[in-house]
Amino acid sequence: MFISIPHIDLSQFAANVEKETLIWVIIILLILLLGILTYEIRKIPRSKKLINITRLFKKVKLDLTLEKDRFLRPQVLTITIRNIGKNVADIDAPVLEFQKIWTKRKFRLTGVNGYMNYPMYIDPGNRHQLQIETASFHQYDRSIKSFYWARVIVTDVDGRKWKSNKVKLRKSLVT
Repeated sequence: MFISIPHIDLSQFAANVEKETLIWVIIILLILLLGILTYEIRKIPRSKKLINITRLFKKVKLDLTLEKDRFLRPQVLTITIRNIGKNVADIDAPVLEFQKIWTKRKFRLTGVNGYMNYPMYIDPGNRHQLQIETASFHQYDRSIKSFYWARVIVTDVDGRKWKSNKVKLRKSLVT
């Protein structure tokens, strides 16, 4: 009933292998590893920026608030972006997101009165305010009047993302 496993003596095998053979095996494995690494590095698209190592350790803290002028059906939404961290924040254009229960509609806010304001630097302790008239979005798409909530999403040039509070635009069956 007992199955015996043949005993392999590794010490005899190691004694027969010369040091030169082990060195050649290690060299061949290193060459294969370097080949795989170069192949993987070349697969990274050239369009992506090289990541600066110091940026990975910078902690950027932003405080986003979205306020409205009226309780229901606001005419003006005010975005306030405050840099509460110790480092300079380099932010891209904010995205205004209107939301129904299952539907979302996003608009990129590039500037005011035809002037491009973004990307923008915000120094530590400073803030940036942007006032948005909702009538311009209602003229663009009439269905936005039926959306219930709005919020703002801000990203920086390194890809970090911050979201503001949700603001209720109108009454719904859910809220």
